[in-house]
Amino acid sequence: MSPAKANIPAAAERTLSAQPAPTGRSTIIAWQPSHQADTGVDWDEHVICGDIVDRVIALMPEFEHVKAWETGMGLSGSNGYRPQPKNTAAFDSELRQANSAPASVFISVHNDGGAPSGVLGMCMPGDASSRALAERLKTALVSATGLSDRGMREERLYSLESARNHAGIRLLLEIGDNKADRGFLLDAANRQAIAQALADSLCESDLP
Repeated sequence: MSPAKANIPAAAERTLSAQPAPTGRSTIIAWQPSHQADTGVDWDEHVICGDIVDRVIALMPEFEHVKAWETGMGLSGSNGYRPQPKNTAAFDSELRQANSAPASVFISVHNDGGAPSGVLGMCMPGDASSRALAERLKTALVSATGLSDRGMREERLYSLESARNHAGIRLLLEIGDNKADRGFLLDAANRQAIAQALADSLCESDLP
């Protein structure tokens, strides 16, 4: 077992987890954990991010969730246009899951690789509504974890483009770095603190 899998339940490694039954809340949140395992040395980003998302979902039973997570099509990929996205088939599978829900909020959860310690929020250029929620979630994470605030970045990302992602709010969070914050992210208590901060902030937000 690699170090990145310490203290992580086996359920976090399933391609699709069981979803909570709808409870009458109109907002459907799609969670897209990283499906990558090639972003660091001996680092399974998909396991860490899948576990964080499972923890958030467990804390928010009043919402309907879909875990849009494709781990059966290669544990690699890139959302960015530098120069082009990679493994788009896996992203497309995840987006089909989110769109069919149909989700009104789409949150992608990642760990950065080789970046400074901290939390970064991302959204598409000019998307004010998504930026506002990303900023809110980023601020909550910084406050709850003590990680640095790396600010906001507006960037074209494959899985956030409105042509293929039909959610009204679409954002990505880089929560910690797989080098600078490795020990922090491997601690189950810290992943629970991340999940609690996301759940609390979303429950207090005016979501569509």
